[in-house]
Amino acid sequence: MLPTLTPDATADQARAALESAGWREVGTGDWAWVLASPDDTLAARVTPFDPAFRLFADACLAGPPNPFLVRVDDVVRLRHRGYVVVMERLHPADEGRARDLVASLGIPSASDPTPPDGASADLADHPDVVDLRRRIEDLLADGARRYSLWGGADIRPGNILQAADGALRLTDPVFVHGPTVFESIRDGRADRLADFSRADLEDFLRIPAFVPGPDTDALRRALDELVLGDDQRTTS
Repeated sequence: MLPTLTPDATADQARAALESAGWREVGTGDWAWVLASPDDTLAARVTPFDPAFRLFADACLAGPPNPFLVRVDDVVRLRHRGYVVVMERLHPADEGRARDLVASLGIPSASDPTPPDGASADLADHPDVVDLRRRIEDLLADGARRYSLWGGADIRPGNILQAADGALRLTDPVFVHGPTVFESIRDGRADRLADFSRADLEDFLRIPAFVPGPDTDALRRALDELVLGDDQRTTS
């Protein structure tokens, strides 16, 4: 069902191959495009560069199943550090139930640490929620060790989705601080970008947040002028 994707394919080429195989785009975020399979049972999240979701997807693959965690079936490597995550197809969740799961996890979002209004934390001691909380805390610690521009947790109702049977799933719970990466490229602050190679940053400017046009062209010129200390780093 998934077309053959080679490790040297770009994210754009991967999307084109998926669309040719009958997959259809169902969502676009800042970092990735999401396509649904022809039978609507799977989703493919395609990105040229998103190190935080890669950590999350790898952790999902490595760990045991959890009924509150999105099921990830595979991570397909693309050019540089781009990839496609093949996972179960999810849909918007009931907002009240999503707020309750966020409150039960009790992990403040770095972007909005205020608990959701009117939410119940009745599931806080549920064994699967306790397990999920521990796994997310481990993921947060791993990200903070790896990236100086680590953003932290992004656990909010909008990142709680639901499966076809209505079961809630947590997805996309952590992030690298993209706005600071953007500002550092724009302002010529190579000292802030030691986490990433030049190829990483070129691919960062190809995520959906950067639409083609003069502003993105200006950022690419600014990147060309940056003197990075890690230009010889590999991007595997």
